[in-house]
Amino acid sequence: MGASSHIVNQQGELEINRYYQFLLVKTTAMPDGLEYYVIEDPFGKRHLMEKEPYKYYEFNLGQKVEIRIDKVNCKGKVFFEPKHPKYGLGATLSVPFIGHSTEIDKFNEETPVLLVKDPYDNITSVKPTNDKQRQKDFDTDFLHCEVYRISKGRLILRQIG
Repeated sequence: MGASSHIVNQQGELEINRYYQFLLVKTTAMPDGLEYYVIEDPFGKRHLMEKEPYKYYEFNLGQKVEIRIDKVNCKGKVFFEPKHPKYGLGATLSVPFIGHSTEIDKFNEETPVLLVKDPYDNITSVKPTNDKQRQKDFDTDFLHCEVYRISKGRLILRQIG
């Protein structure tokens, strides 16, 4: 049995991939050692959203925040993704090039990637766009990228141009 496309509350349904206004009620520490926001959906039901990934978002308790229902796993756990305060999908930016690396792809094969630093100093990888970039001697100061996904507060980038 697969995951649902809706979260059913007593008062209504929240649809996956849709934004809603949630109220940031409070923070709480849980037995897993992590701190969470207690958020309240438009129907009055409360949920937990991990706090750490959104440290750059400058949230304030009592604030209403646009949050997208990202997914619901097969165990019923709901994953939330607040709207990024600065970058949206498709936003373009120049990011510092750090170096070369490899990653294992879905076919379990090693594939070359370029390491870059996002605006929040997170090191992430992007795929090379040409043979020159696959060479170990390729070097540049910046790569032009676009935001193609945001997951747990992190910008997922892909190279453009």
